[in-house]
Amino acid sequence: MILNDEVVKNIKNDIISFAITETEKFLTEKSGEIFYAFAFDLNAAYGEINLCFNTEEHFQKTLKYYQDQSNSYNYHSNNEIKSLKYNTGDWEYQCFSTIYPIDERTLEQLYQTPYEDDSYSHILTKIIQIFSESLTLFKQTETYKKIPKNEDFIAFTIDHDEDVEDALMRIGKY
Repeated sequence: MILNDEVVKNIKNDIISFAITETEKFLTEKSGEIFYAFAFDLNAAYGEINLCFNTEEHFQKTLKYYQDQSNSYNYHSNNEIKSLKYNTGDWEYQCFSTIYPIDERTLEQLYQTPYEDDSYSHILTKIIQIFSESLTLFKQTETYKKIPKNEDFIAFTIDHDEDVEDALMRIGKY
């Protein structure tokens, strides 16, 4: 199989190494900030991982901005506020660094493989799983432990256009 154990292990090692290096750089540049969340913002179809952080201060500014808009979605219910809070597209430090740990050739092979149901959704699920497992491994590193966190801090993976609630339900699954 294209994603055999050795290939998956190498992908995970590359992701963890990248996350350590880039998070260390980021934390040096943003010393003094305290974060409520860290995310691997994915575009699994392209094998892409974007690193993202947000602070409670920035979230409150974003929430106020949206709530003050007279002609838009106003984010007043708890579910709406939670959805905004964990929507990496509205974060202050979205996509501060990006990696494509699955090479283009491997992705092409994955997508050219015939599937019984003529879809490749199970490949996307596998890629999301690999990336989520990588985040779990990153959470065991000294770099992760150094992140200045508030008491409700979470780290999660979210795929492009995935509902926040679905992404949050994946925490702890891998």
